[in-house]
Amino acid sequence: MSDFPSLNSLRVFDVAARHLSFKLAADELHLTPTAVSHQIRNLEAWLGVTLFSRQVRQVALTESGIRLAKVTRASLHAIGQTLQELKGQSQGLVIRCTSSFAALWLLPRMAEMQALLPDTPIEIRSGEQLEPSLSVSTLAIRFGLVANQAQPVTHEHFNLYGTASQLARFEAGQDCPIFLPRWKNTSLPAAPWQTYCQQLAGSPGHINLTYFDQELFAIQQAQAGLGLVFSGQTLIKGAAQLKPLADGKPVGSGLGYYLQGQVPSGISPVLSWLTQALA
Repeated sequence: MSDFPSLNSLRVFDVAARHLSFKLAADELHLTPTAVSHQIRNLEAWLGVTLFSRQVRQVALTESGIRLAKVTRASLHAIGQTLQELKGQSQGLVIRCTSSFAALWLLPRMAEMQALLPDTPIEIRSGEQLEPSLSVSTLAIRFGLVANQAQPVTHEHFNLYGTASQLARFEAGQDCPIFLPRWKNTSLPAAPWQTYCQQLAGSPGHINLTYFDQELFAIQQAQAGLGLVFSGQTLIKGAAQLKPLADGKPVGSGLGYYLQGQVPSGISPVLSWLTQALA
């Protein structure tokens, strides 16, 4: 047996302890619940103690688990801060967000945002796995259910968008491909396509649905004039040639963008600009 458990197993434990759910931890870490459970059991075997009490559909920290959770949370936070300082980024601002949000909304506005903090280097780190912020210089923008979030920024309403020619085809009842997002995070509700269809006036022609795991790809297909995209209103702001369906009424989804974790100090101008521009 090794002299110390792997850092990865401690990271998995920390996320599971924060969520009190192996499934939610698996979603955040892009693992399977079985893999999370395996990591926890290996850690328990190494320690010789039980960290979680397993019950039907839920887990709870034992006394030993509570003790370890306090240490791992503080230690991982300290490690993250030190790594950022060693990389010389402690004076900069790191924005973590999804690839779609970065490409379609944030990067086209990079110069405008940088002008608000001219002396602060800003770095965009995109990816579908948005881990909790370990650095005080990181602003995390997440996409998901916003009802219980402390810092919601948008409440997404979905509509059909397309080029003028593709909208005309759809309105004329002709065959028209529809591009829909299918989230990598399977715990999120699907885009409200069925609800949207119920309120459309008349019966549309034959619809060929194609799914993409990022809204970015679906929107790019629509921009190329290959069909219509069913998208939230935020990312469409970066696709000026796409217009909404005239007969379509935007439908709510319960989804939206929100800020995760502690907001770095000294970025009030960027924060105000961000919330106003997304409104």
